[in-house]
Amino acid sequence: MNFEKYTQFTLQDFLADDDFIQWVINPGEEQNAFWQSFLQAEPQQKNIVEKAAATILQYRKQDDFYNGEHKELLWNRIEQSIAEQPLTTAKKVFRLPAFMRIAAAIMVVAGVSYWMISQYNSTKQHLFTTAFGEVKTITLPDHSQVTLNGNSSLAYSGSWNKDAAREVWIKGEGYFNVTHINTDSTHIKPNERFIVHCGDVNIEVLGTTFNVKARHGKTNVALITGKIRIDYTGTDTANKAVIMRPGDYIEYAAKKLLVNKRLVKPALVSTWRSSEISFTDATLKEIAETLQDNYGYSVTIKDPALFSLKIEGDISVNSVSDLLDVVATTLNIKIEQTADKHINITKQTAP
Repeated sequence: MNFEKYTQFTLQDFLADDDFIQWVINPGEEQNAFWQSFLQAEPQQKNIVEKAAATILQYRKQDDFYNGEHKELLWNRIEQSIAEQPLTTAKKVFRLPAFMRIAAAIMVVAGVSYWMISQYNSTKQHLFTTAFGEVKTITLPDHSQVTLNGNSSLAYSGSWNKDAAREVWIKGEGYFNVTHINTDSTHIKPNERFIVHCGDVNIEVLGTTFNVKARHGKTNVALITGKIRIDYTGTDTANKAVIMRPGDYIEYAAKKLLVNKRLVKPALVSTWRSSEISFTDATLKEIAETLQDNYGYSVTIKDPALFSLKIEGDISVNSVSDLLDVVATTLNIKIEQTADKHINITKQTAP
């Protein structure tokens, strides 16, 4: 795929493009990298891409969506409808010429696309994404704010029902500052609930600030202020809900609670909001994952023994280059970076 194909695409064009639809329904690393790069290179298309993706996510339920198959199915239904009509002056059912069949199918697909767009506009579904290295703050309908880290996405319905819970879905990493609308903590009304769907857990909040990250099959939650409840979406009843208080940190993966601890400096988990790169007692593996997840680098570490190397204490830098200098010096390893955002990490050889 190349950028030129999508530079002038309209909303209807994206809704009819097989590659785009497959990326939205079943995204992979290669497809994510392409679309993140495209949005970074063509920011004027970002709003249209977000609308198209939200529309597809709302109305497509099956795993596969191929335009050719869809048009053939529509045409078969048209033919069946024609065949079932009563005949008054003739006993023969005529088939339209091929070019008319194609035109009719295109008109039906266009009509469906128009209906989907109309439904999107009426329900106001919203999807926000960030490119690698980008930080974006979104204000929700209730004036709560969510700051997304790089390579992350947030989805919600703009027309929140006043009698139902406020719900959002996040992939990647985000910092939440939730507006407190509850007046009586002993009698919480349905519309006073705020629920964040993230990986295999649901986070229920009242008025709170917290950081959540869902990557590589793991969900990490650090509570800064307030109080939240973590519920697991799996069927394993051994995992009970966890009530978190300021300073608590949990890590959940493979339907199990792996870490439940107190953070000495909980505010450090969200310093990325000011474009600061921070770690506490981080291993080289954790640093490499951050470079890949948030900044779009590919990192190669051929020696498995290097993964467990750890930098004790806090790291706080303002750029990737500064981070690489600190890591190379502290761990005494060799770091080589190429122009195509590839990083190769090896043992330091003796002079």
